[in-house]
Amino acid sequence: MFQFFFNEKFSNSSRSSTKMAEALTRWQSGLNRIQSAPFHFFAVDNNTDVGVSNSIGSELEAPSYWGFVNSIFLPTIVFYTMLWFAVYAIVQYNCWLSWQEGIKRKRLLNLTTSLIHSTLSGLYLFFFFCYNTKLMFAAPLHYYTNIDAQIIAMSIGYFFYDGIDLVMNDKLSISTGVLLFHHVASIYVLSTAVLSKKFLLYAYWAMLMEVSSIFLHTRSILHISKLSTTSMIGFSKVISYLNLFSFIIFRFFVQFFLFGWAWVNYDHMHLVYKCIAFGGGFCFAMINVSLFLRILHSDGFLLSSVVSQDRLDALLEDNEYSNSSESVAKSEKKELLDV
Repeated sequence: MFQFFFNEKFSNSSRSSTKMAEALTRWQSGLNRIQSAPFHFFAVDNNTDVGVSNSIGSELEAPSYWGFVNSIFLPTIVFYTMLWFAVYAIVQYNCWLSWQEGIKRKRLLNLTTSLIHSTLSGLYLFFFFCYNTKLMFAAPLHYYTNIDAQIIAMSIGYFFYDGIDLVMNDKLSISTGVLLFHHVASIYVLSTAVLSKKFLLYAYWAMLMEVSSIFLHTRSILHISKLSTTSMIGFSKVISYLNLFSFIIFRFFVQFFLFGWAWVNYDHMHLVYKCIAFGGGFCFAMINVSLFLRILHSDGFLLSSVVSQDRLDALLEDNEYSNSSESVAKSEKKELLDV
């Protein structure tokens, strides 16, 4: 009896190992085929051999979100969310210590944490793109590995952390509402890629925008800390131009590719994915255009640097202003406007 049980268990283990070896061989063969194939800017993604075998065809069905609560996904996201709160705590106790507690220090701490996320995710994705350029263009839909999905899970955790921080510490305003919408939409889109085990490299493309965010956050830190007008004037000017250049490449060009790719693959995905690609893409495009115009305006490339008081209040409402004297509030608002 024991011998039979042992033999049966060994047989099942052997079959499982064989299947894993076959899947790995198929996956590696798919990668080699893509690398040796001619390059196409927009192409229909039929590269199912570099994806998860049991998810073939699932892109034609509506995504299921039950995995959010009945799989390892939720504990993973909770872990990464808590990790970002820990990062913020480390930043809080080690950075900007000469600044008094107030809106500026809170903003600097938040931006520093955001810069850490942008640097980690942006540089990883940029080097992944450089090393796997053909793969990025050929298989945005089907390519998937659990290891490569971790950078997306880490970013989902970051958006949860920053969203919670916004709700707890910021007064509801237009700018806060837009940022919360951005975070909720990002969580939804990125979670869809991880849970469906599809569109991972599509999510990678979208997250390439974090390369632009490296310069965007650095620029904001320099402005708020006044380093842009004191000891780092030259560096601040360089960052200003790099910010514009990276914005065009890693936001506008990336969105152009995402729209074009979704159009070419329109008949190869379910309606839900189409809505995410075109509806979500349009919303993010509007946010990016608005942000780009604000940057041009603030840096003196577009119109004047004078902004109406109504727009000022709409953009920069904060709990702390209501507790400050009117003159101090106006002064801080004016200084933060140029960020």
